[in-house]
Amino acid sequence: MRSFEGLRPIITEHCYMDWLTEFKLQSVIDFQKKQDDKADIMSTSNFINAIMNDIMSQKGLLWGVMNKGSKQFVGVAGISNLQNNSPIIYVNVLNTSTEDELELIRRIVQLKNQYWPDKSFQFNISPLNNEIKDVINAL
Repeated sequence: MRSFEGLRPIITEHCYMDWLTEFKLQSVIDFQKKQDDKADIMSTSNFINAIMNDIMSQKGLLWGVMNKGSKQFVGVAGISNLQNNSPIIYVNVLNTSTEDELELIRRIVQLKNQYWPDKSFQFNISPLNNEIKDVINAL
């Protein structure tokens, strides 16, 4: 298996994705707090450390996502369960248009197909609407 280091940063038309360690910790904490009121520096640091451990042990890939226009941290996206036969494409973003969310999903599917073409995959997408469901079902 190749090193994951070359799989960052990932730049799309509207988004910039990089390891969570490349973003300001407070931005990640603020995002986490929108998901969990109890999120704090310790829980967020533990989350980032666990993610980076998964990346180094090639179990998964998770990038922080920044909106290129606003320069705001808007969430996380990636692929988990890479050591299983059915990886999960994961996108969890806030304050992002459906168009930008679909852009992320398509880019991650492209990476999955490039590096793990023989594996089937599942999705864990938030937020999820009918337009996104239709695109996912067509992939």
